[in-house]
Amino acid sequence: MNEPLPEPSPSSRSSLAERARRVTQSVPQAVACRRTAAHVWGLHVLSLDATQDGWPVELIAPGHLAIPGCVTHVTTLPADDITEHKGVRLTTQERTALDCVRWLPRMEAVAALDQFLRRGVDLEALWHLSTSWHQRDTLSLADRGAGSPRESWLRVILVDGGLPRPSTQIRVSLADDRFAYLDLGWPDFQVAAEYDGQQHHTSSADQLHDERRRAELRGLGWRIIAVRRDVFPGQTADLLHQVADTLIQQGWQPGARQTVRILARIRAARRRRQR
Repeated sequence: MNEPLPEPSPSSRSSLAERARRVTQSVPQAVACRRTAAHVWGLHVLSLDATQDGWPVELIAPGHLAIPGCVTHVTTLPADDITEHKGVRLTTQERTALDCVRWLPRMEAVAALDQFLRRGVDLEALWHLSTSWHQRDTLSLADRGAGSPRESWLRVILVDGGLPRPSTQIRVSLADDRFAYLDLGWPDFQVAAEYDGQQHHTSSADQLHDERRRAELRGLGWRIIAVRRDVFPGQTADLLHQVADTLIQQGWQPGARQTVRILARIRAARRRRQR
């Protein structure tokens, strides 16, 4: 049973991992799970604009635990699904990955899964452990090449929008034995989409470097679509339209059913934006 998220108590305002450590060491039946476990494993999984001190410790236990600043998911865990990391008793990486697939929103689940794959979690093993079409559909979107959660989100938007699945970390040869690595794209059509994150693309020097790099890529025939932070979630219709048009200009020929699907997804995204 899922309990509502409680307000954190003033005394709990320390790091999420430290609060999880204290709780699981004090309560023998408590096991950190879901986003809390993923966070302790080193993943970026908390919701947008969430802070560690405001995030509840998510626990699995055989019965409800009335602990301030915690939320309990009542179930029984197999012993093989429990381990310890950084002093926290928590679900294994494999179980945590599957729990993220089961319980997180689609884009966030894929972003967590991509990060777990980069840490060595076996996708095939997760596939065999999954118990529903929904879980396997999410697993099928995983790609260890995503460089950040928002790059994962971008890939999901494009694929769910009806576009061909893009490759990740595309290596392009430049002059003087240099290489550029593109976030994701379609090498056959020389089209790429790159997420311009706030952290690395706001300074004048960063912007100048990006423009010079992209100008060199354009000289080689590449079309680079820069995706800004505000595309999530309000600008997805415009993004799908731009990427589809660019791919078609570069030689992509979608079939009739694929075209109908893309147009339907664009219209649906615009309706959501107008609400």
